[in-house]
Amino acid sequence: MSSHATPPRGSTHPAPAAAATATSRPSTAAPAFAHRPRTYFDLILAAYCVILVLSNIGATKGVQFGPVITDGGFFLFPLAYVLGDVVSEVYGFRAARKAILTSFVFGAFASVVFWIVIILPAAPFYENQGAFEAVLGPVPLIVAASLLGYLVGQLLNAYVMVKVKQRTQEKHLWARLISSTMVGELVDTLIFCTIAAPIIGIDSWSGFLNYVLVGYVYKCLVEVVIMPVTYAAIAWIKRREPSYAESAPLQG
Repeated sequence: MSSHATPPRGSTHPAPAAAATATSRPSTAAPAFAHRPRTYFDLILAAYCVILVLSNIGATKGVQFGPVITDGGFFLFPLAYVLGDVVSEVYGFRAARKAILTSFVFGAFASVVFWIVIILPAAPFYENQGAFEAVLGPVPLIVAASLLGYLVGQLLNAYVMVKVKQRTQEKHLWARLISSTMVGELVDTLIFCTIAAPIIGIDSWSGFLNYVLVGYVYKCLVEVVIMPVTYAAIAWIKRREPSYAESAPLQG
């Protein structure tokens, strides 16, 4: 009887020659990449971050229309709430929270970057240091007020939007949009105005109340005026988002 045992039939251990051939054969497999599902969320997230950064830059310029005085970012913040409504309605609270926190971090990061660039020593030939500081170096507390109000207000806006949808499902979108905006904008405006009012020279209760009410009413009116745009954006994304199209019948 031979001392070399024959491997049993069906053995999973390949013969040495076969193993060498397998390892020497060039691989034709495609390189590995993480799966990126089709979604519009990443585009909305990018828009969120850009709008917040641009809003804080635009807010450094005073703008006047007749007797109405505002800042250069007045038309951008409503867009942030439109995007917030779209994310909350289509993707839910967790996705909205991710978008809000991410844009908040990038907004704060942009402010830090601007501050670092401002304090760097200017070259002798650079004559625009004062203008650069005026545009990109607003009072730090103003930036903090804007970011904090945005963070809390947007989170409340998303929370109310989702909670009302749990009751109404696909019906009464207008109720979700208005109620969430009224709650979110109220807290946003209160936080911002409370911090910013003494900085810009408002030192009376009457002036403070006027500051809060004008800002709050304006933001709520803008939400109502642009509601058709919000409706259209939500409907457009719902029709084209595969995961929503699959789950929509269950929600209705």
